[in-house]
Amino acid sequence: MKTGTKGWVFVSGIMMAALLTSCTRIEPDQVGVRTKNLARGKGIVPRDQGPGFHRFLWPMDSWHRFPSTVQRVHFGRTTGRPDVITYDAIDLTSADGDRVVLSAEALFRITENEAHRVLQDSGYGTRYLEVAAGLAQDAARALFGRLHTEEFYDVDQREAARREVRKLLGERLAARHMTLVDFLVERIEFSPDYESLIRAKKVADQKVELEKAKSRAAEERGKVTLVRTRTDTRLQALQKEADIDMMKARTEYELKMAGLQAEANKYAAERAADGHQYEGVKKAESIRLAKTAEAESIRLMNEALEGDGARNLVARETVKGLNMPDMMIASDGYPWLSPRKMALRLGGETLMETGAEER
Repeated sequence: MKTGTKGWVFVSGIMMAALLTSCTRIEPDQVGVRTKNLARGKGIVPRDQGPGFHRFLWPMDSWHRFPSTVQRVHFGRTTGRPDVITYDAIDLTSADGDRVVLSAEALFRITENEAHRVLQDSGYGTRYLEVAAGLAQDAARALFGRLHTEEFYDVDQREAARREVRKLLGERLAARHMTLVDFLVERIEFSPDYESLIRAKKVADQKVELEKAKSRAAEERGKVTLVRTRTDTRLQALQKEADIDMMKARTEYELKMAGLQAEANKYAAERAADGHQYEGVKKAESIRLAKTAEAESIRLMNEALEGDGARNLVARETVKGLNMPDMMIASDGYPWLSPRKMALRLGGETLMETGAEER
């Protein structure tokens, strides 16, 4: 019984070992590609295998693993990071023949479901990294080499060249079943002598630009002064025009007021003349009426004097005109002083009674 149990344990161990040795494991950040070495249909299986355990019957099968994450190829100084593949900085020649050293970095990954094509195209292991690095160097040399040395200092032109490298490198990597994430430029270096020349030239250029700026500033100040002078002149002219207009308006106003005053005086004079005329007419009318009344009274008086008693009235008025003081005269024995005779002498015609005569 014990012998049978040991036998089963031994057989199970052999089967477990055989099972484990007949499988391979693909890590979560990897993509597997199986190659059939024997039997019908041998060669690379045209399908990527994801993470997990897969059949592995050696020597019938062989497996190759590729990273599914983004890969970084650095050109320049060593970064010291194990996940970054470092190559020498890219040496290139500018359009005007100067040597330029470019430090850059290319980020890419194997296109999804095309790891088996990378194996067919580039080979096993890390050969695809060498392919990507060679493509990046060629694209950088071709497009950055179009720039003149001074244009490397121009940020816009340098960025335009970087975008062109990114486009060209993306197309070339896609043809090799890889996808470009980005192409970054870290720094650009020149030979020390050339950098000194460039620095001196830049300083000279800056001085020239400074003088131009000063000249433009002086010109602008002149323009400002001219504008200010023209503005002051225009303001003075406008002020004079305003004064003239105000004077004209004042003169017109005064003339208008004088005209209105003259019309008012004329109207008042006309009204006064009409009043005087009316007064004269009324006065003349009153004089005429008075004269008429006087004439009428004279006429009536004359008519009265022509009637009875008129002579006695005349005599009475004549005596009153003598203005003699009162006196007592004895008429006895003096017929001349008789009142009756005196009245007759003064023009009286009315006969006086005897009693009146004696008195």
